Amino acid sequence: MRLLIVGFGFLGKSLVKAIRNKIDLLKSVDHNFKIIGVADSKGYLYSSKGLIIEELSALNRLSEHKEYKTSETAAELISKDLCDIIVEVTPTNIINGEPGLTHITQALKNGIHVVTANKGPLVLAFKQLTSLAEKNGCDLLYEGTVAGAIPVFSLVRECLQGDKIVKLSGILNGTVNYILSRMHFEEISFEIALKEAQERGIAEKDPSYDIDGIDAACKVVILANAIMGRNAKLQDVERIGIRGITQEAISLAKKANYAIKLIGTVDKKLEVSPKLVPINHPLCVHGTLNAIHIQTDLAKEITLVGHGAGKETVSAILNDLITILKKRSPEDKNP
Repeated sequence: MRLLIVGFGFLGKSLVKAIRNKIDLLKSVDHNFKIIGVADSKGYLYSSKGLIIEELSALNRLSEHKEYKTSETAAELISKDLCDIIVEVTPTNIINGEPGLTHITQALKNGIHVVTANKGPLVLAFKQLTSLAEKNGCDLLYEGTVAGAIPVFSLVRECLQGDKIVKLSGILNGTVNYILSRMHFEEISFEIALKEAQERGIAEKDPSYDIDGIDAACKVVILANAIMGRNAKLQDVERIGIRGITQEAISLAKKANYAIKLIGTVDKKLEVSPKLVPINHPLCVHGTLNAIHIQTDLAKEITLVGHGAGKETVSAILNDLITILKKRSPEDKNP
């Protein structure tokens, strides 16, 4: 199968390196597997025979390659029916979902399978995109959109098929969890913990997307729609961030054997807010770790813990890619 990667930022580059390291595995699933194109915001590389993975993985920017072209956009490439699968890893935009929403919509309309780690399109248009995928017989997989390497969607889809999911709750943002963990263990203020997180590259220069709970709320929407069959929007999530958390509050919680954690909840209502979590509860994880607690009618309680951002997200993208290759390759599909 022919892969087009759309987006060549941190995740796109990490994915190319992972594919280089796992190419034997991918070829064992589909011996015709090849990357035929990679696009960024200004141009692309394309070869119908397949791009040379070693050359790709050595690039810092696509434009460094001698074959780099700027004559067409990623959306135009997708519309030309050159590939069987796209991996869409452009930056998340929760205002209008672009350019990812156009890329994914175009691909599904053309019968192209989609793997994405881009939250924006799924937050804004989950039902439309999943309906479009179903109508055109395409796979739309998005494990990397929530909690990085934690396989929550795969687990529910494959291993809990007979269960009714009653409630989901979790630590869904590693940046916030790092800040709260530092406040808990080092007894420092929110401002100092945030500054430290920024200096270490864990928090952005403008941290509001994380610390105001917007990122976690996006993930709550995707979980609600994908696992609970809701038709939720971002404005349906009651959201309180962590700016108001004082060292005094952290200390009082600690004395009572609790930790304050920013918890995203999918229940009768959708919520992101600081909660008191018992220190012996499986959700009480620290540092940049994420955790998701699943409550079901039969299996009762399952907790998944893992890394929720960065290179670990590539694990989820690669798994989605292999899932499609196994399902759709090789003999009866396009080489």
